Amino acid sequence: MSDSGVQGVALNEVANRSANELIRPAPEAGWDIGLVDRNCECGNRDCRARLQLTVAEYEELRRDGRRFAVVHEHVVPEAERVVERRPRYTVVEKVAVAAAIALASDPRS
Repeated sequence: MSDSGVQGVALNEVANRSANELIRPAPEAGWDIGLVDRNCECGNRDCRARLQLTVAEYEELRRDGRRFAVVHEHVVPEAERVVERRPRYTVVEKVAVAAAIALASDPRS
């Protein structure tokens, strides 16, 4: 995959992460509300897959701006490495150009 292809993947992943950042449980619901539907944060612009994470799982993931939650089959080895496979999703960490894009556009940094 070319650098421009990796950049496109990274930008799509950042857009999916931005959408997930808008999904917030009501404060009165607290942290222990069970599973919350999230968008797959993969680089496929046409992906409509949904993941389920607890609020605590998502917050743990978001501690590192290079990490994203994706459907198991949506890993892009040219742009990321698998950090952990969980029963409902895979945690990936962006590398090289994709990591720089992810960090530069992290809304929590």
